[in-house]
Amino acid sequence: MKRMIGKAGDRLLRLVLNEQSAGACVPEVNQLCYCKGGHQYRYWCNGVCTKRSNTC
Repeated sequence: MKRMIGKAGDRLLRLVLNEQSAGACVPEVNQLCYCKGGHQYRYWCNGVCTKRSNTC
């Protein structure tokens, strides 16, 4: 339950703040997860890996 509340708070924070301000959510924020199909995937504020750019 505590983890679910934390993730909901991170989602709310992501809606309110831009990525630079919300970058303190998780230590891995903006670190490369992997490259696939020429796209870079990086960690987002809540720790989810998302597509960030078109070059690897």
